[in-house]
Amino acid sequence: MTRLLSVVSTLFMVLCAIQVSAQTLDISSTSSSSSNGDTTSASSSNTTSNVSTVSPTSFTTPALSTNGTVSARLSAATFIAGLFWSSKTTGMHRRCAATIISETILVTSGACAQSQNPSKKYGSGEWRIVAGTDDRFLDTTTVTGNAVKTIDINKCQNFATIVLSEPLTLSDTVKEILLSSSPVSQTTTMATYNTTNTQGDPLLTLSQGGDDACELLLPGYTKRDFLCTQPVDKQKVTADFLGGDPIIGFVVQSGAAQPVLFGVTGLYYSTIAEAQAAQTNDPTAYRYNALVLPHIGNIATLGGLDAQKIATAATPM
Repeated sequence: MTRLLSVVSTLFMVLCAIQVSAQTLDISSTSSSSSNGDTTSASSSNTTSNVSTVSPTSFTTPALSTNGTVSARLSAATFIAGLFWSSKTTGMHRRCAATIISETILVTSGACAQSQNPSKKYGSGEWRIVAGTDDRFLDTTTVTGNAVKTIDINKCQNFATIVLSEPLTLSDTVKEILLSSSPVSQTTTMATYNTTNTQGDPLLTLSQGGDDACELLLPGYTKRDFLCTQPVDKQKVTADFLGGDPIIGFVVQSGAAQPVLFGVTGLYYSTIAEAQAAQTNDPTAYRYNALVLPHIGNIATLGGLDAQKIATAATPM
């Protein structure tokens, strides 16, 4: 990377009017973090049952599709739902993944959750969540899903909190995941599910980028609480440019490995103008992901949740 192209794209450049400094959250209280997003609402829900218990050993299970539709490993990620645009004229269209925090709260990327984009492509409609079925990973579905009440979007940090008006029913196929309130270090083991890869192996190991390279592509990225990750093998910028896939790790609780959510995948930044506009692939593009840590207080407030029950301060493995 020898020079930085100055490219402004409505899909990739999430402009920030103010600089947000990194913060450490005290989960002993539910004080709300500041959200400079589009909408803010509240919903009453307070549940901590059915937390996902997928373990690192489950990553050795067969990854490829067993039913011709969705891979076994992706299907087993029961804390992942799909955020769909329900068009009045063309039906249900998947936009990206959404991660289940409670029966009424999910999180995804801010870039994905902007209604002006799908409404232009598919026609007027509304957001809906599909969970508990492999259809949550498909481009289209006849499953109607659960209605969304509002989406709180923090444009500066490219993070969105989804509030449902129709709660999910938690079960063996619909589970929550704990949020991590611990900082992510250079040695933290991280992975994400590429939810657009439905029949191959969706699991991708992530590594943080070096400060120099990350700063070159997006100056001041740390002030926006972004997690900068290096390119991954066979990445396709054009396939998952909206982000929203969960970034997870593991902590030890009660003697067992417990998955936790570090953040959601975000926007690619490239020195290739066409890649920056999602018109061509760039296997060398870095990614700037949204961490959940600065948003735990706001998530708890929006969902009427206890921050101590939806987050853990345990040190990641």
